[in-house]
Amino acid sequence: MKKSVLLLLAVLLLLFAFASCKSTGTEESAPVSGDSESSAPASVSDEEPSQSSGWKDEFKYATDEFAGKVIKIFTVSTDRHTYAEVQFAPVDEENVPDTVNNAVRERNDYIYDNYGVTIVTRAAKYPSEFLLTEIGGDQADYDLVCESVDRMVAHIPDKLFLPLDDYFDFSDPWWDARCMENLSIDGDKHYFVSGDCMLTDTDHIYLTLYNKNMYNDNADLVGTYGDLYQLVRDNKFTLDNYIEMCKAVSVPDENGEYGINATFGNLSHSYGANIMVNGCGVSMVEKSADGLRCTVVDDYPQTVFDKVYQLMSNKVITQRAELIIGKAPEGHNSTYGFAELEYMFTSGKGLFYNTTVNSISILKNQDLGFTVGILPICHLSETDNEYYCAVNRYQSSVIGIPVSNSENIEAAAFVLNALGYYNVNLPSNVKNAYYELTLKLQASDSEDDFDMLDLIFRSRFYDLGSILPVDRLAGMYGVVINYSSNTLTSYYESYQGEIEQKLTSFYEDYVNSLS
Repeated sequence: MKKSVLLLLAVLLLLFAFASCKSTGTEESAPVSGDSESSAPASVSDEEPSQSSGWKDEFKYATDEFAGKVIKIFTVSTDRHTYAEVQFAPVDEENVPDTVNNAVRERNDYIYDNYGVTIVTRAAKYPSEFLLTEIGGDQADYDLVCESVDRMVAHIPDKLFLPLDDYFDFSDPWWDARCMENLSIDGDKHYFVSGDCMLTDTDHIYLTLYNKNMYNDNADLVGTYGDLYQLVRDNKFTLDNYIEMCKAVSVPDENGEYGINATFGNLSHSYGANIMVNGCGVSMVEKSADGLRCTVVDDYPQTVFDKVYQLMSNKVITQRAELIIGKAPEGHNSTYGFAELEYMFTSGKGLFYNTTVNSISILKNQDLGFTVGILPICHLSETDNEYYCAVNRYQSSVIGIPVSNSENIEAAAFVLNALGYYNVNLPSNVKNAYYELTLKLQASDSEDDFDMLDLIFRSRFYDLGSILPVDRLAGMYGVVINYSSNTLTSYYESYQGEIEQKLTSFYEDYVNSLS
């Protein structure tokens, strides 16, 4: 796909991200049961959707084999993600823009008119809360499930989802093959897909926002590091350089204190330690010939964490959300400190801000008094040829086919392939609708930011260590950065038996589920 199209697609996703979650950069998850059968088939128009006369449909899986089929997708409800339902079928919701609804309707009408397949949705705030009862109890009436990655992966050993390898060609350009490989338990079978067929897999990718004015006004920084976008392109956006830039701008408040009114190089949170480690391509859990193994005390992960500890434990250059809970002015406080952290950045108190994609549109529409730039998460050294941007495990979604779908497996696979292709290739397509809205909101400021977003979306990274249901593991880095010295090895060793037992148990349950 042409680079210009990739850039457009990257930007347009931001509007969806803006509405998908009311607070920015959060890691907390607060399940609330709720289920609604609120969707309906797209209306079928009397005429073919209006398409460019020069456009040629080259969908490689075109067939009338599934004519008359109705494919139901059980997805997250609009009150959790504004675009969770409308990414699959039109909805009657005030906060869903007409342009998006119309694009989805036109896409679904096109699929119906050409292939005879109707797409509908069922929605719940947390679909995973219904899966064991409904799929296991033969009560499920849906063909596909879309839910956050942590909740989906946890259900793999429960035999709720079909392996997808026989139904998809993961080399098709609309699939995120790297994501699916990250999430495979054994490197052989793949239960979930991510890519252009959906929108809710990209809104909570971690990135780095930066205060362009603060950087450009610092002659020493500019003289040493030059243009930050070029620094990224030259693979020089490294942890060492990041730390030095943070040191250069950090100053106490008028009372000599490093609190909410001080200026910091790095605005982050305890889970930010994981994000920075992931940014160097390190996963806390890796696949091995014998199952799953923890990498925390391996040589390279230890080298990476040594650097991350220098950054994240230093309360002079890094301010963390959990340290400023309730300390912002009225109206800017929150349970976990994320609103306070956002307040600091919007008040010009941070050079770098570790947050998620959905923050961009929110911040870009505030009267900040400075310009925001977009960068990936930094990596370890100049010899690294890639960047790695982890996802928020509680928000980024994947799609699977439930085992209860015995009659419509091929039809469901056809629909996902069709969504992946037509979301990008129809002249009046869903992603262009998001792009149009994002332009109106000025969610990105320069061609450089478009380039960075393209890079960030191509650098999406899933860490099984953060996603699997293994206590003590995901929060380990965040605990150690609170200590006066790097005690990672001893801390890990104190829980090593427990962690290894849970990894072994999960893998054994997975292997047993294959029989």
